[in-house]
Amino acid sequence: MARPRKMQRLNDAKSEVIAENLLKENPEGLPPIQAYDPEKIVIAKSIPKMKKFVFLNNRDPGVALCFHYASATHPLKNYTLYHGLEHELPEEVIDHLESCNEPQYSYRKGVDGHPESFIESRRYIFQCRSAPRRAA
Repeated sequence: MARPRKMQRLNDAKSEVIAENLLKENPEGLPPIQAYDPEKIVIAKSIPKMKKFVFLNNRDPGVALCFHYASATHPLKNYTLYHGLEHELPEEVIDHLESCNEPQYSYRKGVDGHPESFIESRRYIFQCRSAPRRAA
């Protein structure tokens, strides 16, 4: 029985072969990169109202929360919040954090007499408490 041939992959080929195959797929080459594209730049129309708060992570207490947030009025930005520490964020992001919840399931007797699961309540995952005022 003969050994099966090893399949050639494009990654293992020489640079000339790779360039030739890329030109077959896209003969015009890559599009030019523009440094300034007004359609892709987010321009803020207003300055968001910032608020100081103490972040509480009820899902994983003591663990930092890393997330990104973007909306029509807020550009994409990465955030890292630490449990129990004071942070300052736009109110829109705070409202989003406080609305994050997870369902709490329970069981009840169904119409046919068998148990069925249902969402009994919702547990809010994150809390943003107002930061305590400090004397000046």
